[in-house]
Amino acid sequence: MEGILTFDLGTTACKTTLFSLEGNVIAQAEQEYPLYHPQPMWAEQEADDWWDAAVATCRQILAQRDVKIQGIGLSSQRETMVPLDSQGRPLSRAIVWMDRRAAGEADELAKEVGREELHQRTGMIPDSTFSATKLFWWYRNAPQIIDEAMTFLQPKEYLAYRLTGAIATEPSLASRTMLYDIREGRWCSDLVSLVGLKEEQLPKLVASTDVVGKLTGEAALALGLPQGVPVVAGGGDRQCEALGAGISGELAMESTGTTSNLSFATNRLPEKLDPRVVSSCHALPGQWLIEQGLTTTGSILRWFRDNFAGAERIVAGELGASSYDLISQEAAGAKPGSDKLLLLPFFMGAKATRWNPAARGALFGLTLDHGRKELARAIMEGVAYELKACLDVLEGMKMLPEQIVLMGGGSKGELWNQIKANVTGFSVGLPKQTEAASLGAFILAGAGIGLFPDPGATSRTLNPVVRKFEVNQGDKTVYDSLYPLYNRLYEVTEEITHKLAEVEG
Repeated sequence: MEGILTFDLGTTACKTTLFSLEGNVIAQAEQEYPLYHPQPMWAEQEADDWWDAAVATCRQILAQRDVKIQGIGLSSQRETMVPLDSQGRPLSRAIVWMDRRAAGEADELAKEVGREELHQRTGMIPDSTFSATKLFWWYRNAPQIIDEAMTFLQPKEYLAYRLTGAIATEPSLASRTMLYDIREGRWCSDLVSLVGLKEEQLPKLVASTDVVGKLTGEAALALGLPQGVPVVAGGGDRQCEALGAGISGELAMESTGTTSNLSFATNRLPEKLDPRVVSSCHALPGQWLIEQGLTTTGSILRWFRDNFAGAERIVAGELGASSYDLISQEAAGAKPGSDKLLLLPFFMGAKATRWNPAARGALFGLTLDHGRKELARAIMEGVAYELKACLDVLEGMKMLPEQIVLMGGGSKGELWNQIKANVTGFSVGLPKQTEAASLGAFILAGAGIGLFPDPGATSRTLNPVVRKFEVNQGDKTVYDSLYPLYNRLYEVTEEITHKLAEVEG
């Protein structure tokens, strides 16, 4: 049997998948690694933990299957950066995308270059999420790291280096650094210099379907694979997920897990980006993703489960069912609109479309008649309202999608899927595979070794929409009357949240 192996380095774990050449999953293994928080709002990882997890999961899969690996595909979390010395050894822990230590550096870059100038050139809104701010923080607080570093790599780039010895990136990850010109397709030399780097310290640019190198003898021995297997560049996890979901042209993907992201694929980058969206390069050449990432969505449902739905967890364990399924069943007993209960889903501040780190969550309209079922449904509806706000931004850019495809763990909830359709007014589709980052990495790897001449068409063939949730017009009427009140609730509480942030203690 022949197959393609993919590594997806997420924020919490490495997921390794063995695909047949036809795109069927043969085997899969996952291993978690630590996330360190040495100070409040900091988040770090050890790059060697990524490698160790890749090795362990690869060996676990190979122990189960006798297969000839034709190629290796890569996907990973984005914006996370690790510095390497001249011997390829990490100089420090990687600073993870969620780390907030560089908020001051983000503000300074915005002031020095201009917020709009940064946004229009790089597609990124100045924020500590993006790699440039982390590099600038090192330059300011640990300049020896900048001086000693041979290069700075994001997770899958580090894995490619360990696999092949090659130092390379591609547009989907490069465009998340806030150092890459998304229109010109090159590093912004002035921005690179501004954060204290030399351009030669950044990896060379290749295409997502390029073979960056072949498996070295050392890496092959560690993994239990033959030397010389081609390794394809791959892409960022969101771009690989979009590709795996068949998102190209004028389609959109809504992915809900811990948080949610609405990604709109386009081959026509606007001359001027709306200041509320970020735009990164797709893994497909000549295409971009207009992205709007929320902060807390699925994590609010988990918060509700852990704090208010303990009985469901016990019952779920006894029945072997998902606690979220049981919460969804209870929420289905509440009326659309949750008996006029509104939830603002800003439990960790707001990114798209509000971009307000001081924003906070709120439940408004509570009466003694409300119970757990209304609270559970209000959480789902609040997230759906915010997704509609994201679609309103796209409409203002004249970029409404032809179709929305649902991805991630949140797409397993049928009630939530239906609420999203009814609130947004869009029919939403559920594809065959809803965890598609590894599938996208597989398709890119297959294209790299000559298996798939058209990656976009291949993804639509391998992962078609198998179910649609159509809009219920009666429910939509209820939500249409509540949605303006939801937006107004955010507006009237915005000043209070800023004042609350200033209160000590």
